[in-house]
Amino acid sequence: MAVTLKMISERIGLSQAAVSQILNRKPNDLSSEETKKRVFAIAEELGYKQKFGHKLLRGDSTGTVALLIDMKQLTNEEHIQRLIIKLLTDLEQSGRSSYLSFLGHDEKKNLEAIGDLAARGADSFIVIGSATGEKAIEEEFLKLKKNFVGFGTELSRDVTVSCEQSVKAVLDFFASEGKTNFKFLLLENFYSSARFKAFRKYFPQLSESEVVERFCVAMPRTVVSTDTMAQIGYETTEFIFQKDPTVSALFYLSDYFAVGGLNFLLKSGRIPGKDVLVAGYNNIHAVRTCFFPVSTAEHPIDESAESLLAILNQNNPCKKIIYSKAIIRKESSFTPQNAFHGHILQ
Repeated sequence: MAVTLKMISERIGLSQAAVSQILNRKPNDLSSEETKKRVFAIAEELGYKQKFGHKLLRGDSTGTVALLIDMKQLTNEEHIQRLIIKLLTDLEQSGRSSYLSFLGHDEKKNLEAIGDLAARGADSFIVIGSATGEKAIEEEFLKLKKNFVGFGTELSRDVTVSCEQSVKAVLDFFASEGKTNFKFLLLENFYSSARFKAFRKYFPQLSESEVVERFCVAMPRTVVSTDTMAQIGYETTEFIFQKDPTVSALFYLSDYFAVGGLNFLLKSGRIPGKDVLVAGYNNIHAVRTCFFPVSTAEHPIDESAESLLAILNQNNPCKKIIYSKAIIRKESSFTPQNAFHGHILQ
C-alpha cells in the first residue's frame, strides 16, 4: 500500500497541509528545522515516494538533482566514488530526490540524456568530470532554465580541486630528506596539465625544458583500468632505474601508478620509504593500508560536496578552487621478515 501524506501527518501529529509544505520545501513554510527533520525522517522510514506528475504539469520545482558522471572517472577514481556517495547522502538527508546518470563520448546522446532527466523532474544538475560537448551542455541547461554546477569541468559554474599546495608539500618532503635525484611520472603530452604546472612552479630558476629533461618521465596514455595503471607504473619505474639506478625518489601522477612502482622496487631489492621515497596522488585504499610509506594527497570530499551544493543554488557564474591536502608518510619499521614479496595488489 502506498504511503500517503495522511499517514505521515497522523504519525507525527501535524496537519496534512503542514506535512505537504515541508516535503515540498515551500518557501512560506515556517516550521522549525527540528520539525522538518522529523517529517523527512518519518517519510523515509515509511517509504514515502513523492509523485512529480502534478508538479511537472504546474511547472513547480520537484527539488530533484541529477548527477551526471563521466564513466571513466567513476571507474578509475576512488575519490569520485566517495564524492558521489557524499552528495547522494547529503541530498537524501536534506529531503531532496536524486538521479544518477552517466555521460559518454557522444555529445548528442549526452544532450538527450539531459532532456530526458529534465522531463522526469530534474531541476538541477551536477556534472562530475570532463564531459564531451561541455559548451553545448551548458547551453542546454540555460535553455531549460536549470541550475547547474560542474566538478573539474569548463562550465561557468564549477568547483575545482587544485593540487598546487600538495605538490609543493611532497617536493618539500623530498628535499628535507635529501632526495634531490627524483622523477615525476606524468602522462604523455603533460605540458598543459595542472599537475605539471604545479610542479613547474617549484623550479622558477629553471626553464621549462630544463625541468622536463631533469625530472619528468612520460607514461603512455593507454589507461583503461586500474590494473593497466599499475602495470604502466611498474614498467615505467623499471625503465627509470635501467637508465639511472641512483634515483632516490619517485612522484607518480596517481597512487594506482605508484602501486606498480612499489612492486618493481621490491622485486629489484629496493626498500620503498628507505632506499627510494615514493609519492602518489588520491590516497586510495591500497596506499592507505600499505605497509610501506607512500606519501600522497587527499581530496577534500566534504568541502567539495558542500561547495557544489552551495553553488548549485546560484544563478551567476562561479569558479571556486579548493585544495587537496598532502599526506606525508615517512619510513616505517622494516625487517626482511615482514616485507612484502611479490605484488602489493593481487
